[in-house]
Amino acid sequence: MSRLSRLVLLPAAVLGAVVLTSVPALAAPSNQDVTWMQAAHQTNLAEIAAGNAAQQAAASAEVKQLAAMFIQMHSQLDAALTQAARQLGVQLPSTPSAAQQQQLAALQQKSGQAFDTAWIPAQIAGHETALAGTMAELQNGSDASVLALARTSLPVIQQHLNALRGLAEQSGLPTSVPAGSGGQAAGSGLPTAGWGIAGLGALAVLAGVAGMIRRRTSAA
Repeated sequence: MSRLSRLVLLPAAVLGAVVLTSVPALAAPSNQDVTWMQAAHQTNLAEIAAGNAAQQAAASAEVKQLAAMFIQMHSQLDAALTQAARQLGVQLPSTPSAAQQQQLAALQQKSGQAFDTAWIPAQIAGHETALAGTMAELQNGSDASVLALARTSLPVIQQHLNALRGLAEQSGLPTSVPAGSGGQAAGSGLPTAGWGIAGLGALAVLAGVAGMIRRRTSAA
């Protein structure tokens, strides 16, 4: 089994947990919770759109394989998030952020190897941003149902990032990219503790998940 194949084998139990995360909310979600839900939803929409673009324009089978996985898993994550948003009365954006739409438009102008070379770093940046934002939610969020969604999302995002970095290494591309604000909800005015690096205060959470991923990857 290739390295890429091992990386993309996310255990079914992780995705299965997505549909089990919604619990009745005891109080209105905080601004942090709402910010994370909106940004995570936009990221899911952007990942699905970028995955569909890769199915049409990518040259390598590995990129298309990852893209198909991203479409499936981000669709499942977003279904659970959208359901929770309805229950909590949270209004979600209807489109990716302006930056995400601009990035997608640029990708759609490319095809073949040029598409792959642009798509991989863009996906790394997007997943790094989403990872930092989810860690920030786990550190600073308060609503139980939103925190449960974040806990489910974290290992999925990390698994995707591992796969992307493995593919970048194989392709001679950078394995880490400045993420900017690609996952930021449009007009949300996020504080530095939002989708930024301030989420690193949740390193203990990530370390535990990383250990779980390593054990699962070894078992695979």
